[in-house]
Amino acid sequence: MNKPTVIVGMQWGDEGKGKIVDVLAKECDFVVRFNGGNNAGHTVVLKGEKFPLSLLPSGVLWQKKLFLSQGVVIAPDILLREIDYFEKRKVKVDLMIDPRANLVMPYHRLLDAATEEEKGEKKVGSLKLGIGYAYEDRNNRHGIRMEDLVDPKILKEKITKVYPQVKKRIEAVFNYRIDITAEEIYKEYKSYGIRLKKYAGDVSDAICRNLKTKKILFEGAHGTFLDGNFGTYPYTTAVNTISGSVFSYVGFPPQELNTLGVVKAYTTRVGGGPFPTELFDTTGNVLQEKGSEFGTVSKRKRRCGWLDMVMLRYAQRLNGCFGLILTKLDVLTNLPNIKIATHYMLDGKKISEFPTSLREVEKCRPIYKSFAGWREDLAKIKRYSQLPKNCRIYIAAIEKMLGVPIKYISVGAERGDIIKH
Repeated sequence: MNKPTVIVGMQWGDEGKGKIVDVLAKECDFVVRFNGGNNAGHTVVLKGEKFPLSLLPSGVLWQKKLFLSQGVVIAPDILLREIDYFEKRKVKVDLMIDPRANLVMPYHRLLDAATEEEKGEKKVGSLKLGIGYAYEDRNNRHGIRMEDLVDPKILKEKITKVYPQVKKRIEAVFNYRIDITAEEIYKEYKSYGIRLKKYAGDVSDAICRNLKTKKILFEGAHGTFLDGNFGTYPYTTAVNTISGSVFSYVGFPPQELNTLGVVKAYTTRVGGGPFPTELFDTTGNVLQEKGSEFGTVSKRKRRCGWLDMVMLRYAQRLNGCFGLILTKLDVLTNLPNIKIATHYMLDGKKISEFPTSLREVEKCRPIYKSFAGWREDLAKIKRYSQLPKNCRIYIAAIEKMLGVPIKYISVGAERGDIIKH
């Protein structure tokens, strides 16, 4: 029996999951995106060309069977744009979308923008794409789903009922004028439904029927510390991002997973919120520039800092990874010293566990262990034994501290820039 493989981010997202899913998808039959929306971008680099993705699973370049589960919220305009992008490049998009998946509507984006502006200095860093409000509608049981999109009569009934309420809320509470009408939204989304109808199918059923016979790769969006329950709330997403959420978001029975955690060789995050190992010096600027640390979707600069073992221990406890994939190791080349936070100091006490309270996280100060750097270019290296000695010492330290083996090491942006360990 094939164990399903699930890919999760172990930090605040942006760990390089897109490239890893693309690499591993070669040997898989199905690639399933199980959470998030188009606020979670991936970039795959192939022969120098960048392929930005925000909804389609990264297995698209291998022309695998792709799935978007009910745990994903679909922005039809964005999805169709991505499909067109690949089909124009002669890449076949073999896709199934679960009819239970909820839609991102135009008024979700308007509501997102209005509420984020209202927060002033307490903004959480929303991209104003409406993702959180699409999930809010889903949880409040008046969302519009894929099954409604492909049924014009039901679609019109739901938009006519829901939109006036949301419009009134936005205009009355936030003094935010809206000119779009329900009829205009209906006409736009009806056209999307006509094009997307052929992709609708029961993803849960398809996965359950093939668990024992197909190699299935589950692609998670975001990272562990953006999990709506266990992340640095409220600086999180509206969804669960840890490995166990794949069962309810896709719809198959709990079972053993081959869970692989993607870890960047340093730490980054976008938007507000506490970041104990954040660097505000020239080293932070070097990581940002050399690592091209700009959001795939947001284009915002990512905050950069040293690798944080306190975070990773917590992420490992939540995800239960059998192996790690270390990315962007090449970005650390030419730094004279490299640090890993092994513990925090909190109120005069040394702690090894990530606090549950955001206020406590804000007060934490990292305790570092330093490692000598290396100057050798990693881009052409294909074997672990060829890596510089100091580089191997750094990798071994991560494995020892976390107690989890590193299975793959990424040393560049291209698909082939990866070392199996």
